[in-house]
Amino acid sequence: MTSRITFVCAALLLLGGAASAQTSPLVRSIQSLNPDISAIVDASGGWQSAAPGYVSGDDPVLPQSSSGRALGFTVQEVEVALSAVVDPYLKGEVYLTIPNLGGVEVEEAVATTTSLPWNLQVRAGSFRSAFGRQNGQHLHVQDFTQRPLVNGAFLGSDGLRGPGAQVSWLVPLPVFLTLYLEGYSLPVATSHPATTFGGDNAGMVGLAHAKLFLEASDDLSLSLGLSSALGRSPATELHARDGGPLDLTPTGDTALLGFDAYLKWKPANQTGGYFSAAWQTEVLLRRRGASTVPDPVGTLEATWDGGLYSQVVLQLARRVNLGLRVDVLGLPASVLLPRVVKGTAALTFQLSEFARVRISAYAEHTGTYAANARFGAPGLDMPTPGTDTLGLLSQLEISFGAHGAHAF
Repeated sequence: MTSRITFVCAALLLLGGAASAQTSPLVRSIQSLNPDISAIVDASGGWQSAAPGYVSGDDPVLPQSSSGRALGFTVQEVEVALSAVVDPYLKGEVYLTIPNLGGVEVEEAVATTTSLPWNLQVRAGSFRSAFGRQNGQHLHVQDFTQRPLVNGAFLGSDGLRGPGAQVSWLVPLPVFLTLYLEGYSLPVATSHPATTFGGDNAGMVGLAHAKLFLEASDDLSLSLGLSSALGRSPATELHARDGGPLDLTPTGDTALLGFDAYLKWKPANQTGGYFSAAWQTEVLLRRRGASTVPDPVGTLEATWDGGLYSQVVLQLARRVNLGLRVDVLGLPASVLLPRVVKGTAALTFQLSEFARVRISAYAEHTGTYAANARFGAPGLDMPTPGTDTLGLLSQLEISFGAHGAHAF
């Protein structure tokens, strides 16, 4: 009797295994139709002596008191990502974000080709531009809690992103050289009077980039980039010296030029520790076209302004990074952009590959605008000259789910 029971149990196990083997391809095929899903949460808190003058859309916005100081906590950003290979020709990606609990935004929703000939690739949808290095990166790739000042001052609160198309070509050379052409329809800019683009309902911006990657050795690599963009600036309010505010009409063509460099040294075979170093910098220069202003002022001449940041990130131990960054706006200063200098230090502790804690401190000084005989101070939304701002921020980031790799 016992042998019969044993035989029956063994037979049932074999049948169950066979049934499982027959159904597993179907289960796997159904599962493969689902996209990879992940979520990243950035929670921040801290203190700021005054609200920052130039804020990127995913910078932390702390509760602000009537005195102008900010103290408290915020969920800096929640990002939900969905990605999948559609077929042998296309890959699809969707990134939804909730910055500072302010509502759901489509950060990117883009289709990318995977098998075009002649080293070509096309992206279409709504996505971040390849302009520079910082603009194309999501928040969780950043080495600091806040983005550089040049992002908020020149690229807009949300950066250069929106509905558009991109064509890139990997040039067949012994080095990695990629050329990009992009076109975007950006919304009309209303968030800041010194925004570069978004001057009318057309909102078209054309961009071109060249990115070069050089591998000097197994330990040392260098990435260089040149970027340019052409569009129209939004209307800007200035205060005339002899009267009230004047609304400038949208300017003519406005050009934005950028240079970026990234140098990283990391020993390929290291037994005595985990030390590595990365240096990154970007320089931006903008030319805003002339604008017609109501009498008695007449015409505002074309203006030049610019800015830069330079940062070093040192890996001090297996899980500890130290970042130092200097931001400078107003190189040169203009009637719309003052001289601003900011220094930031950030200490990051990597709990694991999926979680990290960061503490950062910064000091910022806003200088004067460029002298102009026809205009006094810009509108009230512009940073006030001669102010100093201090801040201490903390950040906790966790990531869960299947999240694809980001570009170097």
